[in-house]
Amino acid sequence: MRTYQASGNREDTELLSALKTLAESSHQSRTIHAYRTLQKYGKTIRTKEDTHSFVLWSQGQGLQNRTIAGILCEFRRVLPQSKNLFTYQLKIPKTSIHSDVLGTEDIKKVLDYIKAEESWFYPLFFLWLSTGLRNGELRALSWDCINWKDGELLIGKSLRIDGLNTHRFIPSTTKTGVERIVPLNASVLEVLKDHQEHQRTLNLYDPDGLVFLTPISHQNVYDSLLGKVWKRSLTRCGLKPRRLYSQRHTFISHSLAMGNSAADLAQVAGHSTQTMLKVYAKPTGRVLMPSWG
Repeated sequence: MRTYQASGNREDTELLSALKTLAESSHQSRTIHAYRTLQKYGKTIRTKEDTHSFVLWSQGQGLQNRTIAGILCEFRRVLPQSKNLFTYQLKIPKTSIHSDVLGTEDIKKVLDYIKAEESWFYPLFFLWLSTGLRNGELRALSWDCINWKDGELLIGKSLRIDGLNTHRFIPSTTKTGVERIVPLNASVLEVLKDHQEHQRTLNLYDPDGLVFLTPISHQNVYDSLLGKVWKRSLTRCGLKPRRLYSQRHTFISHSLAMGNSAADLAQVAGHSTQTMLKVYAKPTGRVLMPSWG
């Protein structure tokens, strides 16, 4: 058992190896970050005191308690037999249940701003808020995935960053490894049609190519670029900056509030019904009250 083995100032090869194996198979950013953090720490974690030392070191590196708790969660995930060793009580401030969801008027306000001032990114954010795609799925979306006749997207791939070795984007499946169909309404189809024509005028359109490109290099979009545009747009609209994933939370929460079946919406979003209701369903202000008259 790990707790009975000597601790020392050397890398925790067992834990590092387990994290690296999971990171290489999943390419999940949280696992990669946990691996790189432990690698930087460079010491073994075999006792409760070692865990305490790791937490203090992480705090000294400027990591927030929420981030440290996530790293410890990854440790427990890859070494479940030692999960008690990595259990640590951290004070994590509660966030507002509204923090990730924009109201209907705020959505209109920020989209109007992006259309006027950040027009290159308007089709991307319009589609994102209208479908709740995952970041990697949005990056990988290609024109051949659009069924114009039936008004649907076929989502079966993503672009994930290989933060473990090269920091390049690599093709991958969806998070669940399952293809799904995402319906598009008329307004989204119209925005995509206009975007397609705009790409044609710039000689950027490729029937099998990516739908969204960076404005200068014309490569695939990436989170740090989109995050800057998103936060800048929210700030200039007088709104609280939110993380990029708020598009997904906003879409799912509003779609549920509009009366969509939770089971149907879970299939569109690529989640189990339980996960969707537990993680993504948040108040939107859209409450339809019963009428008895």
